[in-house]
Amino acid sequence: MPRFENQSVLVTGSGRGIGSAIAHRFAQEGARIQLVARSMDELEQTRSELTPLASEVRAMTLDLVLPGSARQLVDEVARGGSDWTFLSLTLGPPPREDSWSWRTMPGPPDLASRCSRTFVMKHAWPLLKASAGHLVMIGGGTARTPERQLSLVSAVNGGLASLSKSIAEQGIIDGIHVNLVQPGMVRTSRRQKLFEKWSSQEGIAVDGYIERTIRQLRVVRLGEPSDVTEVVAFLCSDQSRWMQGSIVDVDGGQNKSV
Repeated sequence: MPRFENQSVLVTGSGRGIGSAIAHRFAQEGARIQLVARSMDELEQTRSELTPLASEVRAMTLDLVLPGSARQLVDEVARGGSDWTFLSLTLGPPPREDSWSWRTMPGPPDLASRCSRTFVMKHAWPLLKASAGHLVMIGGGTARTPERQLSLVSAVNGGLASLSKSIAEQGIIDGIHVNLVQPGMVRTSRRQKLFEKWSSQEGIAVDGYIERTIRQLRVVRLGEPSDVTEVVAFLCSDQSRWMQGSIVDVDGGQNKSV
């Protein structure tokens, strides 16, 4: 029997990249999926790919930065039943790539809006408590190894890592399984755009830039979204229940600290 058959999964930021890959991973094992993203086109693409796999796929186009959007999403989830057992929160970077660094951001950083998806946790907490569910937060490796060109994202990821510890403490009280995954440099469309931008600034081919980056970071290779999803799936299984408040690096060896 598939591990997640008849279980329900909410994945934020599931239109593309790691979020979409997480949704695919759980659909393959029979879960019911709730998708949410800003882009209707990307969301529809993901839904069409999941429909043959999952017993149920629902999609909602929503910008979680907008006031009241987190409550709207959770209300929609609740209408589908009260047995939601897994919530994946992809915090994600700011929507515009030119605001990822303190040197290039267009105005004062609204960190509250960058962390808007954390409000989904607040409203979904009663559902997770009722089902003794799993909460996997998705941060980023820049929490441990901040990057000069991704300074704002690094700050947000560092804050998310601290937040995950306090949320996990509440999870012990309420019976909710809480952990954080910190992906390293994963080959997504956004990361590819950054590679193209930075390689152009240095006047070298993008493939050469990527190869040089891999050597400089001393990693096995660039990650793929599927590398992250396998860890997330394990953290949503009962076999990992004794992991609580863990911060798991999935980065090919990029983090060298102990």
